Amino acid sequence: MATLGGTLARVRLPLLTPRLALRAWTPSDVPRLARYINDPAVFRSVTSRHARFTRADEAEFVRGSRRAGAKGQKLNLAITLRETGEVLGAVGLEIRDRDNGRGWTGYWLAPRYWHRGYGSEAASAVCRVAFSVLKLHRIEAAVFEFNPRSMRLLERLGFRREGQRREVLRRGGRWHDEVEFGLLVSEFRPYRAPSRT
Repeated sequence: MATLGGTLARVRLPLLTPRLALRAWTPSDVPRLARYINDPAVFRSVTSRHARFTRADEAEFVRGSRRAGAKGQKLNLAITLRETGEVLGAVGLEIRDRDNGRGWTGYWLAPRYWHRGYGSEAASAVCRVAFSVLKLHRIEAAVFEFNPRSMRLLERLGFRREGQRREVLRRGGRWHDEVEFGLLVSEFRPYRAPSRT
């Protein structure tokens, strides 16, 4: 089990939902993580990077995630099925401004797990912990403008569109904007997940 430090020491992993267990990444996850993140449907929507991620990159991501958790800075968690332990994707929470109770979240799923509510379930669990355990006041997120599904996910949880950063990403020969979202503790609408997969 990963050791969490600082304010994050209050968080007990795994985070459990009706269908999911959100746990720390382990070295054994690296091959699957590298395969998932390099899927063009995932890669395009979650990173501004242009080169593919290698297994060495992902191994460093796992090590860095564990270090950041131990320092109390960031939770980078694998989204897994409670019943089987199968890895579906990733969700994260970063404390960006402790004094003002401000955090940031991001998430992705392998395409074979889309359209089942897993992303909403995982993001909702992280927001719940951010507000109820870590006592944050605000969570932020950002989505590239070509990803309306992710925007709808955030809006279902109560996030509001707050701005747009113009032409931050070049993909397919054209520039794309990034849409910024914010969620206050009073606006949070937890996702009600079905009890079975």
